[in-house]
Amino acid sequence: MKNSETKGIIFFDLDGTLLNERSEISTENRLLLLLLDDLNYLLVAASGRSPKEIETIVGRSPISSYVSLNGQYVVYEKKCISHHAIPSELITELLSFAHKFQTPVAMYGKEDYRINFINSATKKLYKLDNADLPQIDETYFLDEEIFMLYLFNETPEYDELFMKEFKGLLTFYRDSPYSLAVILHGRSKKQGIYDIYQQLSPDVIKNSFAFGDGMNDISMLQSVTHSIAMGNASDSVKKIADYVTTSHTDSGILTGLKHYKII
Repeated sequence: MKNSETKGIIFFDLDGTLLNERSEISTENRLLLLLLDDLNYLLVAASGRSPKEIETIVGRSPISSYVSLNGQYVVYEKKCISHHAIPSELITELLSFAHKFQTPVAMYGKEDYRINFINSATKKLYKLDNADLPQIDETYFLDEEIFMLYLFNETPEYDELFMKEFKGLLTFYRDSPYSLAVILHGRSKKQGIYDIYQQLSPDVIKNSFAFGDGMNDISMLQSVTHSIAMGNASDSVKKIADYVTTSHTDSGILTGLKHYKII
């Protein structure tokens, strides 16, 4: 699709938004994506998941652009336009600090991910995401570029300790009761969206929409003209959204699109 033909742009978070309870794009949402593509909307996935995971999930859909790993790795029309690896020295420091709290650290590269050890919180998170547990490799980051880290614990009281220790270096998002996503300070879905905006005309950007449900979606929702929170979103996400649709398992995408008369 050429920029001059593009009517607008729509960003979709995946888990809890575009995906169903089995972490799949439902038949209804898949048909909606095809319709939106026919209507000349640019469709973009924006997720904490890795590039490989996103490409697998959206493989049979019209989505060929995505903001992955919470803004750390950005692809526009199948071409990487922005990537921000976490320095290995910083990863070493985080591994050491996390060890004090018996908190495993997963390391996400472009193609794969590994973890230093597994606890009960790790098992719960990957079960929730319908994903395979990572293989154990404590030195994975020494041989691969790492774009995002994941901490696993069920103790939110630790969050402030991590944030204080790595203030100005890393950003932490508690995206589930079991996990904290970790990216470079200054990066977010918002920054990934701005990377994509640089490829587009002002008219397309003015007609921008985003669907999301999690804390890591707040910056995304603040980066578009029309923000839509899912019915299953947290109260803090609903509070900043322009519109609250129904749940991701109750035609939330369809309801939001109809509200804005996109379809």
